[in-house]
Amino acid sequence: MRQTELEGFHSIRTFILKTARFSLPQYRVNMADVSERTLQVAVALSFAAGFLAGWQGNRMRRKFLDWRKKRLQAKLSETQKKLDLA
Repeated sequence: MRQTELEGFHSIRTFILKTARFSLPQYRVNMADVSERTLQVAVALSFAAGFLAGWQGNRMRRKFLDWRKKRLQAKLSETQKKLDLA
C-alpha cells in the first residue's frame, strides 16, 4: 500500500481490523479479572512447554547428528577400501 493509503490508520491493529477480509474473534481479557496465581501458572506452563520442546528438539538433533556421523564414517571407510583395491 502507498503511504497515502496508510495515513488513515493510527495503529497496526486498526490497519489489520479494517483491511482483514475475515472477521476476527473478539477475545478481550480484563487484566483486573486475571488473578496473580493464574498468571503465575500460565507463565510456568508456558516455560515448561518451551523447555520440554527445546529439550526434545535437541535430543532429536543429537540423534540425527550421531546417525549422520556413523553413516559418513561407513561411506568413507567403504570408499577407502575401494581405493586400496584399485
